[in-house]
Amino acid sequence: MKRILLLAIALLGSALATSAQVNYKFKTIDVPGSNFNRPHNINRHGDIVGLFSFRTGGGHGYLSHNGEFQQIDFPGATFTSARGINSSMQIVGGYVDSNDVDHAFLLENGLLTSFDFPGAISTDAYDINDAAEIVGVYIDTVGVSHGFSLKNGTFHTLDLPHTLSSGNGGLNNAGVIAGGATKANNAQVGFLWFDGKFKTFSFPGADSTSMQDLNDSGEACGFYTDAVGTTHGFTLTIFGFRALEVPNSAVTLPLGINKSGRIVGEYIDAGGVAHGFLAIPR
Repeated sequence: MKRILLLAIALLGSALATSAQVNYKFKTIDVPGSNFNRPHNINRHGDIVGLFSFRTGGGHGYLSHNGEFQQIDFPGATFTSARGINSSMQIVGGYVDSNDVDHAFLLENGLLTSFDFPGAISTDAYDINDAAEIVGVYIDTVGVSHGFSLKNGTFHTLDLPHTLSSGNGGLNNAGVIAGGATKANNAQVGFLWFDGKFKTFSFPGADSTSMQDLNDSGEACGFYTDAVGTTHGFTLTIFGFRALEVPNSAVTLPLGINKSGRIVGEYIDAGGVAHGFLAIPR
């Protein structure tokens, strides 16, 4: 198993060609009455978690289960975002307290629990796998962002070497972590990490690349910025990069992918409004 995973990481990290675009069916995922939507992740059952807001007030987290939306707000928070969900319906995310400080949370069996990386001034959780391993981002006392993992109650910093900052966006059930880092020239590079080894990659011709998530089949998703500053979505497999664009959108941001290859994220329409999307492989 380990040998296969390391081979997959090596192939993903060295993929340079852009493959033909996969055919997807797209569905808009918006909380009724909202004016901003950002689905962050999807589990193997098709449950979706994300962020939405109304025209007044702060952001709220949500769970979409069987097509019905359930609002998630950490008690006393001014902002809450749900970002990761596993097969057992454990949900992680982040919230902002009344003192404008970011904290991570775990929602399990209806109970919300706050947690922070030791010594950090800000902590956000981005994903959780079926073994309840959590990944995310924290900011240290000098304002630098770092990636972290939380496994069996122990925190670990996970930073791509020789970069200005790092962050982890997702992980799969094998413990492979997807993330991104900022280089000295301020360009972003994506990475995969497994068992102490990093593999970096950049979309061909892109100014920056952001890796967001990875499923158990080894398919990754994320987005990149081109030379004129336009942001585009992609998927990445051992066969290379594939474009992923919501039709007629100005911007597409794939953020989460499940085992069957269904992808969720945000798109911005021609009028500048942010919507959620679900991309279903045909």
